[in-house]
Amino acid sequence: MEGLCGKGIWLAHSYDIQRAVEMATKIDAAYLLIKTGHGPYFFPESARLLLQRARSLGFHPLAWIQLTPKAPQEALVAIERTLQLGYEGLVLFLDSQGLAPADTLAPLVASLEKADIPLSRLALATPPPEMLPDRTALEMLAPLCRGGWMPLCFPSWGKPAEVVIDKGVYQALSDLSLTWGTTPEVYPVLAPLPPASRETPFLPEDLIPWLESMLRHGVDFFSVFHADIAEKALWPILASTVLPCQSQAVPLTQRNDTGVVVPQPVYISASASDTVWGLINRHSMKREIFWEWNGHLWDSRGLPRDPDYLQAGWRIRVK
Repeated sequence: MEGLCGKGIWLAHSYDIQRAVEMATKIDAAYLLIKTGHGPYFFPESARLLLQRARSLGFHPLAWIQLTPKAPQEALVAIERTLQLGYEGLVLFLDSQGLAPADTLAPLVASLEKADIPLSRLALATPPPEMLPDRTALEMLAPLCRGGWMPLCFPSWGKPAEVVIDKGVYQALSDLSLTWGTTPEVYPVLAPLPPASRETPFLPEDLIPWLESMLRHGVDFFSVFHADIAEKALWPILASTVLPCQSQAVPLTQRNDTGVVVPQPVYISASASDTVWGLINRHSMKREIFWEWNGHLWDSRGLPRDPDYLQAGWRIRVK
C-alpha cells in the first residue's frame, strides 16, 4: 500500500459502485476504496464482486473495514479474508464514535501481531488526534498499520481547514511518529459534510480551502469520503486538482477504449469585474460549453443562469 499516487473514492455501500465509477472517471481517480466489513461482520459476496468490477474497469481496489466497540477482535476474520481476496491494501477505519476500550481492542491487536499479514498493506484512518476523545485505540493500532495514516479531514468537525489539516494533522506528526515508530505516509481523506450547526449545503467554493491546505503539504494521494454524498457540483474542482506525483507519473489506467489522453481542464478565479460574456469572448468559448462546464455554480445556489451575475472568487472552467 506504500507509494499511493493520485485520488481515491470511498464506497460506503455496494450500491454506490455505479456513482463511484462515474465520479472516478470524471475526476481522474485511480483508486476505489470498497467497504468489506463493519465491526465483526464481513461482506464476502460484495467484497468479491466489487473487487472484480473495480479491476475490470482499470481501477486499483483498496478495501476498508469500520472498527466498532462490538467484538473488535472478530474483525480479524474480515481483515484476513479481505486481503486473501486480493485487495491491494486495507484501511482500518476508526471514527470518534467507534472507539473500543483498550481491554476489548487488545485481542485484535495481539492477533494482528501474530497473524501472517503484511503490515505494509494496512493503513489506519482516524480523525486528527485532537478530535478524538480517547487516543488509546489510535496508539494501539498505529504501529501495525505500516501502510500509512489517512486522517479524516472533515469540515463536520466544525473547525476551519487550516486548524484541522495544518495543526491537527501535520503539527501532530512529530508526536504520532513516536507512536508509529516512524513518520507515516499521510493520505488525507476529505468529506463534503458541513457542520451539523450549518443549514446550508456544502458548496463548491467550500471545498477550495480544504484542497489548498492539503496541497500545501505536497501530498501524493488523497481520497473523498464518500461517493454517495459527493455532489456532482464538486467534481470539476476535484478534477482540476493535480497532485505532484501525477504530473510525472505514467497514467495508472486508461479511461476510454481509444487510448486518447484527455487534456486537463483549466480553471480561473473570477474577479469582481468579470462577466459571463466577457469570459466567453476572452477564452474563445461557446456559450453552451460555458454553461455545461460552469452551470453548477448557479444551479447549486438556486440561482437562474444569469449572464449578468458572476461572483468574485468563483472557480470558472475556461478550457
